[in-house]
Amino acid sequence: MDLTAWLLRRTPPRPFVVATPGGTLARFAVERVVRERGWWAATSPAEANMLVVAGPPAPGLDTHIDRVWDAMPAPRVRTHVRAAAEASAVLVAAVAQLHDRVRQQGETKRRAVEPDEQVHEMSCGSAMPDMDHGGHDQHQSHGDHHEHENHQEHNGHEHHDEHQQHGGHEPDSGPEHNNPGHDGNHGHDMHHGHDMSGMEMPGGIPLADRAADRDGLMLDVLRVPLGPALPDWPAGLVVHTVLQGDVVQEARIELLGHSGHHAAWRDEVVDPALVHRLDSAARLLAIAGWQDASTTARRLRDEALVGSRMPGLDRWTRQVRRSRTLRWSLAGVGEYEGTDALDRLRHWLDGHGEPLPPELLPDLLVGTELAAARLIVAGLGLDLDQRVHTHG
Repeated sequence: MDLTAWLLRRTPPRPFVVATPGGTLARFAVERVVRERGWWAATSPAEANMLVVAGPPAPGLDTHIDRVWDAMPAPRVRTHVRAAAEASAVLVAAVAQLHDRVRQQGETKRRAVEPDEQVHEMSCGSAMPDMDHGGHDQHQSHGDHHEHENHQEHNGHEHHDEHQQHGGHEPDSGPEHNNPGHDGNHGHDMHHGHDMSGMEMPGGIPLADRAADRDGLMLDVLRVPLGPALPDWPAGLVVHTVLQGDVVQEARIELLGHSGHHAAWRDEVVDPALVHRLDSAARLLAIAGWQDASTTARRLRDEALVGSRMPGLDRWTRQVRRSRTLRWSLAGVGEYEGTDALDRLRHWLDGHGEPLPPELLPDLLVGTELAAARLIVAGLGLDLDQRVHTHG
């Protein structure tokens, strides 16, 4: 028996869904298929094995989607649902590819022999500027950190064999060996004098800068973009943040892929306002960690899409209203004109409340903790596709 094929056939799909601008109805259809087939949607690339792009092609998002794909482990499959009508067929075909042993082995081999060039260059240090390490041209021959510690502890000439391994120094006691610039540590103290700000580590992660916070304390400053390839995140939205600790000090928004004119999804459904309120509630509940209530909201949304009766709407509404944990989680989050995320959720439950503009995000995010950022975004009920249709 082929054990690999047997395991692949029993691998449950874990889709990671990325919506593109103009792909609202395609996303609805993908989420419906995922729910009806009993699949669990992945919340990060690390736990996903199926990358699903929902909506029309958006060149501005290609790089971000490729990064998600590169971060996904094997076995994996990538597919694109361009329209709602094709969601079921495309996802079924993707599952067949996920369970195909020959295809997955070929994908693994290609990934092994064709590593990402950018990651390879950064891991080799070519993204780092040349630095003078006190004459140590053979810096890599110094071995690991443990060897350095042992070498510093000897602080003499008792172990000349080890000494020869460190940069090719001859085991003598001449003036060069007693150079104060080495001080027994072979120039590694000079590392502390380098200005590392602005440099990139492997994977393109920037090193932190230093700046004074509002209290005058010197803290690390990190520039962290949020989006656009996040689950339950507005399509094409990127929030560029500047963090000190876990507090957002600066924020600005960027909309990717919204330059074109997309068909208005609201013109194709019976009650678009109700559908949007249920979808916004589902996303906010998912970000808040209440998956059961979020799944129910998505089912009600799909029923509202076709104008079906929703016998469970009142019961779900009462359940969400009574939750003390949810009240504690959302109270005071994203306050704007006397309302917060909890108030806006209750407005959606009551059948009113319009989406707020994304231009509010910078003011709402500055001064908040990073952990609350996604709740603030979800609590606005953004509908960027409607914005493009209205202003496009």
